[in-house]
Amino acid sequence: MKYRKVNKLFPPIHGIRNQNIFESDSGLGIIFTEDDTPKWGWLKHLSISHQTRYPTWEEILEIKERILGDIDCMMVMPKKEDYINAHGNCFHVWQCPEDWGIQ
Repeated sequence: MKYRKVNKLFPPIHGIRNQNIFESDSGLGIIFTEDDTPKWGWLKHLSISHQTRYPTWEEILEIKERILGDIDCMMVMPKKEDYINAHGNCFHVWQCPEDWGIQ
């Protein structure tokens, strides 16, 4: 899969750094940020979406490996009241906090 960096950035948001936006030749949209979480400090975060379908597991895994490398990550399913998603076909991949000690 080929990716190209998109030169648009979101307005600066407190607690978010290193915003990068990519698009793939297959229609995937990818946003990479580092977010300052209240409890765990700075964690890497990927938002992976597609306009017409859910991203496949293979696509999610390839993007995670290419952008984040070989680190422990997780996909979170929050409670309904905490769920926020600006795009209907989007998954979020978060770096696991090192304090968790996942090996």
